[in-house]
Amino acid sequence: MTLSEFAKQLPAEFTEQEFVNLMNRVIDMKSIVDMPEAERDALFDGAQYLVDFILLVREVKGELNSPEGRPVVAYRGPFVPNALTRPDGVAVDPTALETLGVGEGEKYFDG
Repeated sequence: MTLSEFAKQLPAEFTEQEFVNLMNRVIDMKSIVDMPEAERDALFDGAQYLVDFILLVREVKGELNSPEGRPVVAYRGPFVPNALTRPDGVAVDPTALETLGVGEGEKYFDG
């Protein structure tokens, strides 16, 4: 499945597990853990380029919400706690490498 097909097939309402199941049809998420670093870096570069491009498209089309001049991007997938998203002072927890983020948000935001 391509990412374009993922976007077309993701329903308006979905569970975290449904999101992950569909994403796993694009790429085996757990395979990323064992990729050689150079391949993981290349995958990250591709993903970051895609994010940057989509943000530009949203901005040009007037779809980017920027309250108080700061862009806010909605995200509806599972929370993956990493160096950029984990609350300050919280140690790294590799559990999300197994759960793929399913249920991780509750640990940080609902408890």
